[in-house]
Amino acid sequence: MRRILFLIFLCATTARADFRAFWVEAFHTPLATKADVDRVIDAAGRANANALFVQVRRRGDSWYIDSDEPLAAEPAVGAPDTDGRWTFDPLRYLIDSAHRRGIQIHAYAIVGSIHNGDPTAAGGLPSDPNHIFLQHVWDAAAGKPYAGGRQWATRALPHNLVGVTFDGYRFANEWYLDLGHPEAASYTVEILLHLVRAYDIDGLHLDRIRYPDAPVDKDGGSNVGYNDTSVARFNARYGRQGVPRTSDPAWSAWRREQVTQFLRRLYLSATAIKPSLNVSAALICYGAGPGKHFETSEAYWHVFQDWAAWAKEGIVDTLAPMMYKREHLPVQRAQFDAWLSFLMRTARASGRMAVPGIGAFMNSVDGALRQARRAREAGADGVVFFAVGSIPKLPSDDFLTALRRGVFSSSAAPPRKPQPPTGSLMGYATAGDGVVVTIESMRSHATRTTTTDGSGFFGVLGLEPGEYRVSIGGASSPAFPVVAGSVSRIDLGEIHSAAAAVSRGKGEK
Repeated sequence: MRRILFLIFLCATTARADFRAFWVEAFHTPLATKADVDRVIDAAGRANANALFVQVRRRGDSWYIDSDEPLAAEPAVGAPDTDGRWTFDPLRYLIDSAHRRGIQIHAYAIVGSIHNGDPTAAGGLPSDPNHIFLQHVWDAAAGKPYAGGRQWATRALPHNLVGVTFDGYRFANEWYLDLGHPEAASYTVEILLHLVRAYDIDGLHLDRIRYPDAPVDKDGGSNVGYNDTSVARFNARYGRQGVPRTSDPAWSAWRREQVTQFLRRLYLSATAIKPSLNVSAALICYGAGPGKHFETSEAYWHVFQDWAAWAKEGIVDTLAPMMYKREHLPVQRAQFDAWLSFLMRTARASGRMAVPGIGAFMNSVDGALRQARRAREAGADGVVFFAVGSIPKLPSDDFLTALRRGVFSSSAAPPRKPQPPTGSLMGYATAGDGVVVTIESMRSHATRTTTTDGSGFFGVLGLEPGEYRVSIGGASSPAFPVVAGSVSRIDLGEIHSAAAAVSRGKGEK
């Protein structure tokens, strides 16, 4: 009997931490009232889930009160009073309710897409005039997109507008901000940092952190990214003129760089505020797996989401690829397994967490469970199903019961991201866009370099703890510490001020 009890105790104490999670999207799932939130939490409890990735930003709106963006205009959200004022905060109530039950809340936010639909149709515009779409994409007075630097949206060139309308600005029904426009990127970063500061979220989960699906030219180039400001920055960087070809390798690298720089800035800024924050992303897995060469994937060349490089650099903690494949179709089942293999290789090589996203909406209960079991057998750090509340099987009793008895039977908590043995550095420079920044170890004098983005931001991860200095344009900062598990900040405008003071002092002598 003692041996049996010991084995039971041993199994209970050695249960591997994993994510037993659901996405909760806000387009079809009611999240307006306390009863709506209670229903979602109850479904998670019945399945023995320990994490929810809950959508709180759809397209430039907020499902939480403490926000710098317009509140959601959906009826009943926040249980409004007779004057339309929200009487409660859905996100705060969700966090409090979930944490009481040991369930993590990861705030799920759309990054790129900020509007959907026809702005010339009845009801086709956001109701709030301060909405980002009306401020920096669509000129309501003129009835057309803004021109010049005020225009923050991405665009396709006129030569190939298959599936694109409104002079190249709308892709299918979606309007996307272009992260190559520094003000658009800065706006989005600050909106999300405000969320991190204001709410006790366990993670920040990023969706559509990429360019939109765009027409592909005959030469294989993706016709997207042609925001005037981004093109001007590209030409200034490389000494070019005119408009780059869609298949130009330097232009493709530029577009990937804009997305990656945005994520680096957001990651370092957010984890400087809350080091324990788990930053994750819903990642593109179109078609077959990439095998050994991620460059062949549509994520890389079509929508410019280089998530393999993100993992290697460490600017995302958890990889949550949307591996939406039909288990009953042999071709798609093979695609699922190929992406799973690539995911696990990438996560293990980079020390990131791997949480495959499973399309419960396109599979039978048995099919979804088979995919989840294969993911766990491959060593994944859990699974996340799309999506609770929006499809019939979730939260059906049969599916929730099957999860509790099977892949969600563990009693373990979600894994916490490990504290890295290295530190990071971030800052802003006033010297300009694409300027080289050198980071030097005061102990070894080894150097690393990076460049500023369009806002002047720069950042580096993976620095050994110790004293460093930063140099730009011949001026250097004083020595400053880099500490393991934290983000140090040094703004290079301070360097130029110090350098000027030194120069004036020498002149006075």
